[in-house]
This record gives sequence, C-alpha cells and structure tokens, in this order.
Amino acid sequence: MNVGSMLPAFEPKLLRCQMKKVFFAESEPANQLDVTVEIGLKRRTKFSTRCTLAGMAAIGCFSWSAFACGPFFPNSLLDGGDTALLAAPVANFSSELARLQLPAAKFKASITTNDYATETIEGELADLRKALKAADGPSTDLPDILHRYRIEREKLVKYRKAMDVWAEGRYEEIDGKWGRKQSGSQPSLDSFGVKVIEGLPVEFADYFRGCLAWHAENTNEARLNWEQLLQRPASERKYRSTWAAYMLGKSWEEENPDQAITYFRQVQELAAQGYVDRLGLAAASLGWEARLHLAQDNFESAIELYLQQLASGDVSANISLSWTAAKIVGQKRRNFGPLAVNPRTRWVISSYLISHKDYLDYSNNGGDPTSSAVSIVSDWLTAVENAGVKDVESAEQLALAAYQAGEWDAAERWIQLAKSTPTTQWLQAKLLLRAGKSAPAAELLAKLTRLFPVDNTNTNPPARPGLQDGLRIEGFSYLTNQINVPSQMLAELGAIQLARREYTESLDALLRAGFWMDAAYVAERVLSVNELKTYVDRNWPGLPPPLKIRPPSMVETNADEVEVVEDYGARRMDFREEIRHLLARRLVRLDRLSEAREYFPKKLQPDFDLLLQNIIAGRNRSTRSSQRAEALFVAAQMIREQGMDLLGTEVEPDWRVHGGQFEEGVAVAQRASFTTNALLAASEDEITRAEANHAAPEQRFHYRYRAASFAWAAADFLPNNSDELAQVLCTAGSWLKNRDPDTADLFYKALVRRCRKTAIGAQADQMRWFPELDTNGVPIPWQPDPPIQIPEPEAEADAFFTPGPVMGYWYCLNRGNVLPDVIAAVRTDHQLSVSVEELIQANAQINTNQLKAGQKIYVPLASPSDANVPSSEPEQTLPDDFKPPYLPWKI
Repeated sequence: MNVGSMLPAFEPKLLRCQMKKVFFAESEPANQLDVTVEIGLKRRTKFSTRCTLAGMAAIGCFSWSAFACGPFFPNSLLDGGDTALLAAPVANFSSELARLQLPAAKFKASITTNDYATETIEGELADLRKALKAADGPSTDLPDILHRYRIEREKLVKYRKAMDVWAEGRYEEIDGKWGRKQSGSQPSLDSFGVKVIEGLPVEFADYFRGCLAWHAENTNEARLNWEQLLQRPASERKYRSTWAAYMLGKSWEEENPDQAITYFRQVQELAAQGYVDRLGLAAASLGWEARLHLAQDNFESAIELYLQQLASGDVSANISLSWTAAKIVGQKRRNFGPLAVNPRTRWVISSYLISHKDYLDYSNNGGDPTSSAVSIVSDWLTAVENAGVKDVESAEQLALAAYQAGEWDAAERWIQLAKSTPTTQWLQAKLLLRAGKSAPAAELLAKLTRLFPVDNTNTNPPARPGLQDGLRIEGFSYLTNQINVPSQMLAELGAIQLARREYTESLDALLRAGFWMDAAYVAERVLSVNELKTYVDRNWPGLPPPLKIRPPSMVETNADEVEVVEDYGARRMDFREEIRHLLARRLVRLDRLSEAREYFPKKLQPDFDLLLQNIIAGRNRSTRSSQRAEALFVAAQMIREQGMDLLGTEVEPDWRVHGGQFEEGVAVAQRASFTTNALLAASEDEITRAEANHAAPEQRFHYRYRAASFAWAAADFLPNNSDELAQVLCTAGSWLKNRDPDTADLFYKALVRRCRKTAIGAQADQMRWFPELDTNGVPIPWQPDPPIQIPEPEAEADAFFTPGPVMGYWYCLNRGNVLPDVIAAVRTDHQLSVSVEELIQANAQINTNQLKAGQKIYVPLASPSDANVPSSEPEQTLPDDFKPPYLPWKI
C-alpha cells in the first residue's frame, strides 16, 4: 500500500515524518470507506485532515500564538491595567515532557526522510537483498529478483493511489455531515496484475501474499498468511516477523482490541529478540497499544506506553499525550487519584494543565462541557495533595497551575513546598502585587532580572532546562517574536516603577525589555525633555550598535491612506537608534533645532539639515520677502511629506509606533482611567506630566497642521493675486481638507479673498473649495455636477424652508452650484422657465453668497405672492492680521 499517497501534502513535517509507523505498508481493507490516517490516538478520515490539524493547533499542541484576522500589535503593559501585569505565564507541553527523566528506551524510532511508499519499498528491497545473499541461490538471480519484486510493489502503490482517489471522491458534505456519494466504480486489484514473483524467500512470499489478500479485502486470508509466516522456524523469518505481527495487530484493532494488543506486544518481543525492525515498528506499536488502552479508559497504561514511544525518539507521541491528557481532564467523573500517585502520569497531567490554560476544550472526547479550568485544576490539586506528593519539581508545576486557576492560597502553599526557582519567585512577586505589596515585589523582580538578563549572550544551553525555559506570554514584542521570561519580568518591573514615580528607571526597564510602546509613552509623555536627554546621553550614546540589526520598516507614507509595509512579527528594533530618534523629534517639536541633529539616524540627517536650512532662511529678516516665502514653503512641504520621521510623535496623536496606520495603544486618557487600579494606578504627577508634554496641536497627524502653519507664514510674504500665493494657500489647505475641513476653510477663504484674480482663486471661488493642481501648479479644469432633483423634504426635517402652499420641485446642490445651475436643471428636466429672482423669493432664508453642497433649493411652479426677497449677506472675509491657530514656532 502507498502510505505516502494517503498523507496530504500540507501535513506538517513533524507529523509527516512520524507517520510511516502507522500505515507503513498495508492499510485497512479498501472496502472500509473511511480510509484512515492515524496521528497518535486521533483517528480521522483523509478528507478531514485539515480540520483535525487545525483543532490540534487550537488546543495548544504547538507553541506558536494564534491571532485573529486584523493588525497584530506588540505586547504592552501600560494600557492593560492590572490584568496585564498579573497575567499568568503558560508552559510548553513538549518542553515539559522533555524535562521528564524517562527510562532508557528499549527501541529506537525510525524517522521518515522520504515518502512512505518509497521508504517501504526501499526498506523491503534492502531486507530482501540481504536475505537473498544469505541464501544458497545463484548470485546472478539476485538483481533480477529485486527488479521484478520492485515492479510488483510499485503496482501495488499505483493501486493504492487509485483507491485513494476513488475513496476521496465518494464523500461529500451534506447538511454539515460527511456522507457517501456514488461516483465511478471501485478500482480492482486484479486489474493491476499484482502477483507474487518466483524466487522470493518464503517469509517474503508469505508476507506479500498477506498484503495482496489485505488489499483485496480478504482479511482472514491475510491473517492466515501472516500467521503462517510467524509459525515458520526462526531461521526462515528473520526479516518479516515484525512486519507480520504488526499487521496482525492492525487487522484486529477494531474487531478484538485485546488480540491486537497481544500482537503489538509480540512486535516488541520480536524486536527485542533481534528480529529485523528496519522501520521502527516496535516503537510505533507502543503508540498503537497505548491507543487501545486509551479507548478502554486505561489511562495510566496509555500514558506509560506513550512515554516509552516518546523515549524511543518518536516525537509524535507528544501529540498523543496531549490528546490523552485532554480526555482525562475532560471526563465527567474524574478519578485523578491513581494518576496523581504515579510520578510520570502526574507529570504529564500537570504539564498539560499548565500549558493549555487558554485552550481547554472539555467537550472533546466525551468530556463534560460544563467543566471549567478552575474546577479541573482544583480537583487535580486536591488529588495530588491527598497523594502526599513532596516532589519539589512537581510542586513548581502545581504552583503555576494554581496561579493560573486563580487559587492564590494553593499557589502560595505549593511555592513554599517547591525549591526556589525563577518560576516560583516570579509567581511569588505576582502574589505580593495582588496583596498590594509593590515594594517587595519590585525588589524580587529586580533580583530576577539581574539573574536572568534579557541580553544574556551565553549561547550554551543549560545542562537541564527548567520550567522557566519553556514559559511564554501570549503575544510578541519588538525585541523578539515571542516574549521570553526575562523580558516579561523586566517589563513588569518597569510598570511597577512607573506607578512608584521612578520614571527614568521605568523607561530603562521597559526599553531593555523590548516593550517599545510602553517605553515610548514614558519617554515622550512622562519624562521632561531634559530628563530624557540626560538619560539618553548616559545610557545610549551615539555609538554604533555591537550587532547589525535590521532597522524598523514600519513608517508612515504621509499619504491620506497609509499602508503597512511589513508584518509587525518580523520587525526587530535597534533600541539605541529608536530612543535617540524619539528624542530628536521631541527636540524639533520644541524648536530646539540646534540640539536635535546628533540624535537623528544618519540616514535622516541630510533631510533634517535641509529642513533646518530652510527654517533659518525663512526666519532671516534681512532676506527678501520672496526668498523667505520660498524657504518657508519648502520647509512646509518637507514637514508634510516627512513629518512622521522629522517631528512625529511615537504614540498619540501621530502613532508612529504603528506607522501612523492605527490609533491604538498607551494613551494619556487611558492611563488617567487607571487611577482606581490597585497596582498600575497612574499617579497624579504622571498624568500632570503627560498632559503637559503634548504635541501642538494635539491632533491626529499633528505635523500636517504644523506644515500648514509654515505655509501660512510663507503666504504673509507673498503679494495678493499672485500665482505663488494661490499655490501656497491651495496646497496647504488641501493638506487638511479631508481630515479637518473647518481649519482648511480658513485657507480657502484666504485663497478666494486674496487671489480671486488668479486662475486658482477663480476656480476655488467657483468650486467653493480647493481645486486640484497639476504638477506645474495649474488648476485641473473642473465643471460642477448639475443639481439633483430630490423628493419633497419632510416638514420637520426641513423646517428651514417655508415655500408656502405653492406647488413645485426640490433640488439639492452639488459643490460649485449656483442658482443659474438650478435654473438650467429645471429647464432640462421639466421645460420650466424660472428666474433667479423667483428662486430667491421662494427660498427666503438662503444667502446667495454662501451656497454649499447639499443645500436644498425649492423651485415653484408659479411666483409666490407672499415671498420676501432676502437681503444678500456680505461674503465672509478674514481680518488682515488673522493667523491660523496652529503656528508652533515663531517665524
């Protein structure tokens, strides 16, 4: 049988390389429509492989974190309240199993490096070659026999592939359930012409006859051939005894589990006696025997056998043990007693509980869906205590299990029983925090961070890994894709220090832990700029980093629509460069330009130099007005296009930390809401500082306002009705028109008032807004869309209009429409002639100088007798000395 063809190409390598022991050569009879592949104890049909793998990942068989669709934000503590600080770490199930001291393996698993069909054929041919050489036959026959036997084996592979295709095509999903559908005829083994060749040693001939009977759905005949093989003298069955016993075990698995167990044990006995076991079937049979014990709820035996399989080098036993533990803890009537007494079963269950805190699904495997993680852990801890367990390493695991379940008193008891480890001390610090003892908790965390530094350069792994080496916190940081224990400890210390007003210490801890958003909040909003500068000069001088680390590529494009250039999970930061760059931008925002340059990354220093050059030129009172205007507008354009990197804020309001894409993370208002939290309560001093150290203005993409202000200053030096002035006002107003139309309206009014005689100003007056300019600064021709006829508005919604009893039509204005456009639309739509004066009489409340898009105009069929012609209000103008509200620097 072609085992390889039964495994989909998308199987993970870990599972794929372990599968040959399951169906290495011959599968269930082809008439069993649920042609199966076994992974550990989980049986599934081939068509459901993808769903089952997803399920295994969901219950935590693997260590990677799964995120919902959407943006992935690195972990932070300061915006999570006490929950983030007190979160329980989660262990890694496979790492915990690796720490278990298992007895020496009796058998060695064979790891598949090829597809199963090829490996089966090559393995059998290798054994056949040895058998033929040991026989007395002529050596000239050996190549011919091997060649002919390969052909027959390959025919069988082709038959199995045809069977797989046929079996897969016979199923379809109907109302959420898989069912049969009749499509095509079942392939026949006879049609492939597979036969037993002459010249085979008797054990190979017996075994292959059993294979043909098995695939021809003659199970009893297959068993007779394999049993006949096992009854031959030992000298005649050296190579195929383990194979025959293994397949006999498989043949009895459903019909007689006890008989199957007998044969699987025979595989192990034969291998121990020296019979050839090229494919590691003895190790694989341990897993199959364990599966049968598990089906009978003989949990202790199942775990012991899976552990033996794991000791043999078959890491797929990890998955089997995970499913076994899931079934055990999910029982409606749990009997943990015997499992708590046995040291190895106790280790497996404890390891499962502490590594599956967020993934427990007790409705699987007949479990109780009403069970909660808390009740299960509580039952387990009670069972272990009743068993009188004093094992200090088990105590460490149990302390973590108790903390995860919220059993604080039990966690404290187990911590006292366990030896002092990083994990128990970390949990002790969290318990101290829960008790409101932040000072001793901070002291303990500081001690731990010194013992386990984040930047530990020791590449030698510990002689024996501890529990802390497999712990993880869900999520990732800018330092590492997965948050390790030292980083989390250091970040928690930083959060405590912030609450204790130890601001510089907090920044240092958060920064070195890789919690960049938290560190940026402290650096940008809590520390004064002088405090930050002192810290950076002392701790992060302008020296090249010792290692070349890829700089961040998540930067805002400065377009109205920004896009994420790179996945956050792949971002690695050079924190020396980042904290210096943050300081540089903060100095620029405070107009301390001469101090800022040395803190910018080298790649940005030329841009900063050009910006500084133009700002100085714009401020030079001895320079001609036109030159000052040109320099200021160049500075304005640079700030608009490169503002995120030159003066943008790392957190609110610009959120450079997210490339400007999202408004999410540590914010002042959020921190202020934590004042009632027991642990992370923001002090009054912190909030006062954070409110004082704001951007000016405190608006999203605040640098766009600063850019517009520079353009406004440039406009002061340009004459009215000049093309240069019109381009400056139109361009700067367009920077704000979509995000802040009210502020942009100031530029529009100035454009119309000061530049009405220019092409840009005239078109702006016609459009009642900013025209689009081409690359040469020339307005792109524009014609307004005609007014649109609309249904008569409801009286309450449009009480503004009082046309009286006269019947007529209603029109809605588009941008740039004037009353003559309404007249033209009415003439086209209804062949009705009406004058401007009649429209004004029918719409007494409108101001003809302030028509806007969306405004509703009533068109009467006849002139109203009681309408009053409104007095035309003068066009709104700006005072000559008007300045926009966002001019942060003196010009």
